[in-house]
Amino acid sequence: MGSTLLTNGYVVTVDPERTVYPVGFVHVEGDRIVAVGSMSGLGGRTADETIDLHGMMAIPGLINLHNHHWASLFKNTGEGLLLEPWLDQVTIPLMLQLTNESLRAAAYLGAIEMLRTGTTCSLNHIVNVNDETSFTAICEPIPEVGIRQLVTKEIRQTPDPPFSNAYPAYEHVRTLDEELELAERCVDRWDGHAGLIHAGLVVETGANWMLHNATSEAAIHRSLELARSRDLKITNHCGAGTPWLSIKEFKDLTGGGDIDYLARLGALAENWVFIHSIWLTPHELDHVARSGASCVTCPVSNAYSCDGIAPVRAMLEAGVNVGLGSDGTYVNCSLDMVEQMKFAALIQNVTHLDPTFMSSERVLEMATIDGARAIGLEHEIGSLEAGKRADIAVFDLDRPHVTVVNRPVSALVFSAHGTDVDTVMVNGEIVLRHGELRFPHENEVLADARRLARETIEKAGLQNRVDTHWNPVPNLRRAQTAV
Repeated sequence: MGSTLLTNGYVVTVDPERTVYPVGFVHVEGDRIVAVGSMSGLGGRTADETIDLHGMMAIPGLINLHNHHWASLFKNTGEGLLLEPWLDQVTIPLMLQLTNESLRAAAYLGAIEMLRTGTTCSLNHIVNVNDETSFTAICEPIPEVGIRQLVTKEIRQTPDPPFSNAYPAYEHVRTLDEELELAERCVDRWDGHAGLIHAGLVVETGANWMLHNATSEAAIHRSLELARSRDLKITNHCGAGTPWLSIKEFKDLTGGGDIDYLARLGALAENWVFIHSIWLTPHELDHVARSGASCVTCPVSNAYSCDGIAPVRAMLEAGVNVGLGSDGTYVNCSLDMVEQMKFAALIQNVTHLDPTFMSSERVLEMATIDGARAIGLEHEIGSLEAGKRADIAVFDLDRPHVTVVNRPVSALVFSAHGTDVDTVMVNGEIVLRHGELRFPHENEVLADARRLARETIEKAGLQNRVDTHWNPVPNLRRAQTAV
């Protein structure tokens, strides 16, 4: 691994001082950044490769804190459904038809889309049930494409007696002891692999998952013990759903919300990464803040399925660290984190009628250093600082839809697109240059993805959701009243 010198760029460091170098450089040796500064301080620095970034912006690689990788095969299949019917009518039927081949193809596809839009790290929140072979199919493509990823192993156990009688309680394929032993083997095998894979857990305690009897109290406690002993993060859907459906059912059953439930179990800890967090009350946010856990908002996904708008202002006022995620593309349709930043800013500001609250700087922090903090990697990634991993995204702002660039950070968030990325480095390796991936098999991946997506949709009996070329548009005109 050699050295690279990025010069003459608009360098946004997102370091503790939020330093910006309007004409700056980033010096990389091996997998680390060794210096960042103004070109006036470049001195006699040299490198194996020098890249001129004139007209471009260098930022920390974007961090997507919520993605279901296999959803990349099923874009645009969930339109027009609330979360609960979408899960039961679309997601679960598709999930039951997944094969190791489709899991692998989706892992390639999602990684390619993220690198091509400036994302260098993602949290893969796994919802299908895996064994070591299928988990390997998910993990192996990651270093091949060259992205960083926190891959989370699901922990499932059907409670006995069932948590809820509203839905069937299916016996799980493994005992809890077997489930935890498998998770540890996956962590041992993949954590730290190629310097790019980080291992974690998934424990679902959100309303819809508990109502479907996916997780027992014993699974929650023992998974938390494992996470604490191995310093692992636990990702968990939380406070998400339709207020008059799963959210109401859960509150009627338990007397509180998702965080209330964990608090009563004594199971709150800094290991948790709470995804969506839309319907959390102020006292639940206080619980989250005191525990040191983080929340993740997925604004495009939540709007797509009409779940609601996360109380990000209340989260920040409570002292909660908040990151940003896309969700799986079956309920969002894009992994472009630039799009997520723009939408996060706009939807929060119009909600509060305050154009100063969610600035371009704030959403960039959420998509970089705050995201790194949520997954315990803030000392490694999330900012451009000497000693940190060289995860860097360079955006070409010299394009018609971005120029004239009056305020560069605002231009990135509100005018640019993820596809304006020119150069991406991950762990010091240039994985994309002039918009071209280093990974040589992109066309094969796209062809495989199209074939496997169609096969899976047909096996799930969901052709009607994709073979309709025009859905009738409801007539919203009010009836005329005779005078």
